[in-house]
Amino acid sequence: MPYVPHADEDIRQMLAVMGLDSIEQLFSHLPSNVRLGRDIDLPLGLSEEEVRNWFSCAASINHGTTELVSFLGGGVYDTVIPAVIDALVSRSEFLTAYTPYQPEVSQGTLQAIYEWQSFVCRLTGLAVANASMYDGATALAEACQVAVATKRKPLVVLPATLNPRWARVVRTSMRGAGIAVVEVPAGIAGTTDAAALESVLANAQAAAFVLPNPNYLGLVEPVAELSAVAKAAGAIVIAAVNPVSLTLLKSPAEYGAELCVGEAQPFGIPPTWGGPLLGFLSCTDEHKRRIPGRIVGRTTDSRGQDGYVLTLQTREQHIRREKATSNICSNQGLNMMRATIYLAMLGAGGLVELGEANRARIEALRKRAAAVPGVTLPYTGPVFNETVLRLPRPAREFRAFARKHGVLAGIPLDGVADCGPNDILVAVTEKRALYQIDQYAALLAEFAATGGKGK
Repeated sequence: MPYVPHADEDIRQMLAVMGLDSIEQLFSHLPSNVRLGRDIDLPLGLSEEEVRNWFSCAASINHGTTELVSFLGGGVYDTVIPAVIDALVSRSEFLTAYTPYQPEVSQGTLQAIYEWQSFVCRLTGLAVANASMYDGATALAEACQVAVATKRKPLVVLPATLNPRWARVVRTSMRGAGIAVVEVPAGIAGTTDAAALESVLANAQAAAFVLPNPNYLGLVEPVAELSAVAKAAGAIVIAAVNPVSLTLLKSPAEYGAELCVGEAQPFGIPPTWGGPLLGFLSCTDEHKRRIPGRIVGRTTDSRGQDGYVLTLQTREQHIRREKATSNICSNQGLNMMRATIYLAMLGAGGLVELGEANRARIEALRKRAAAVPGVTLPYTGPVFNETVLRLPRPAREFRAFARKHGVLAGIPLDGVADCGPNDILVAVTEKRALYQIDQYAALLAEFAATGGKGK
């Protein structure tokens, strides 16, 4: 859907240029037999996303197919993307040559990066953020490298509740650097076991403990307790967050994290089959010279006007290769621009509303799912965006059953953090309407009753 910001005054001026008095005159040349002759029967007061859904449903009547409804999560989410983002990010001002190394000709690019850094710092509560990274997984691997270089201890501790794909990236990166990785098991509540963490840290000299919040199962971790245990053992706490949750949950700075990473894909970036994505990394002031990538700073020129420059540059493109903090990281310029526009458009109040919308919808799904005979909630703690459902039959069978009905039902969890073959991870964002949540619950009920072999 294109973004067409035509206010009444815009329309009046355009008609005046054409010498017309009304929209009716503009279309008067069309034969009457092809004109509708009445207003479109569209309910008033709908949001942009509701209007888009209305037209999608109307179109499906014509061609007999419907769009897949996604309840997939696990780090990449189907979210509402306002049309204004595509309209602005495709403007010629943002499509010029990518030359942040030449500040005299790239003030727009540099200012956008600076604004992005500022947004990340406000969300995480930390002092410094870089210009963005490939994705959340590689950002976490880079943060672990920073912690190891700071503490000079070759060990990183990961919880079993961390996104398993992120954990694989960290293990691969650490193995190449000769750094050991150990895992802390989850407790019966689906969150990291504090006693187990204390035991692991007591028997090892760890540089860092990675604290996901919410964790991969959607559960809110006991961050204050876990952070205190890690810091008492001398380990740096690295928070791995869903940035949307920071509108409702404590910021990483509030529970003592020194580094924070995450995936900003929910901020105006389409899922597009899993990429490209947008990682972010922020830290306390003491780590600013160790973090990868580059940092844009703001200053004033000889005329007293604001100017933007690359302040810290720790990539091999800028300094000697052996002195670079990382040789793989890069600024995701286009996706960073999309996220910056998204955050600027929503503002602080809009972000809080976004977080509340996500919270309300996942709670609605949990309530409806728990009412289905045979379906249970194995973990009852507070969640955000995602929840685990335990089905009476294998989750993979339900996924295939729901797919036949145009629904992407979630991610089977067998083997993840003590989950079994009947457990499925279901994500609900602000994009899912209540009627779609009701339809999901109806599919659950049919599957539980018939095993997907009903009518």
